[in-house]
Amino acid sequence: MESIEAKGKTVDEAIFNGLNEMGLGIDEVHIEILHEGSKGLFGIGKNASVRLTKKDEESIKAEAAAVAQAEAEQRERGGSRERDRDRDNRRRGNKNGGARRDRDRDHRDHEFVRSEPVEKAVSVGESDAELFLNELFQKMGIDANSVTTANEDDKVKIVIEGKDTAVLIGRRGDTLDALQYLTGLVINRGKEGYRKVMLDAENYRNKREVTLEKLAKRLANNVTKYGKPVSLEPMNPYERRILHATLQSNPRVETYSEGEEPYRHVVIRKKRNNRAADDAE
Repeated sequence: MESIEAKGKTVDEAIFNGLNEMGLGIDEVHIEILHEGSKGLFGIGKNASVRLTKKDEESIKAEAAAVAQAEAEQRERGGSRERDRDRDNRRRGNKNGGARRDRDRDHRDHEFVRSEPVEKAVSVGESDAELFLNELFQKMGIDANSVTTANEDDKVKIVIEGKDTAVLIGRRGDTLDALQYLTGLVINRGKEGYRKVMLDAENYRNKREVTLEKLAKRLANNVTKYGKPVSLEPMNPYERRILHATLQSNPRVETYSEGEEPYRHVVIRKKRNNRAADDAE
């Protein structure tokens, strides 16, 4: 089975880093906490580590079935409690019991009418994602809302719109990446298979990709000219892949990643055969 060790300031951060590196959701891995980390200066955590092991398909299906069964039992218990309350009200002759039941019934009917067109327009995963994000924005007091622009079998793309989108992007997209990770947990909870989530705001993803491509080419020219390798700042796996792909066909430089998450970074250096040729010249 595929297994990796990941590190972070906290256990949650270590898990997040490991899932990013593996490209998997939390429902698709077994998690073993190797070290819970310690508190450093000013109470800042450090040195937490976990081992993530990819589950086999049978385990994922079995767990999804168990979750579905538990949810069904919970709904059944809820229905039984409601029936018991109604029976008690009738026995006590509670005059308000009938009015309360009518009120509850009207509320359920209203919810059904309101949700019915949504179910026809979007998938369950998509509506779950939008509901989660919009409620989160509301509680945070942020003027923004989410709109699904693409809904494929294995991927949901969501664009955030509004006045406060810059706040939701964060430094180098850190906040946007965190929201994307949480949204993925929401839409994949208790589901069979795994659907990736791509969260975007102000076309940040495309702008960031163009920026990284230009940066990679500029640094590659410097490496070719001066012969010294260049180490870039730590980046997430998605951004590192952009750098590798941009310079993959460059005949004079090569790239590789080094370090451990969340400090793993890309290094650009001259190709060995070119360095030998330059020395011969």
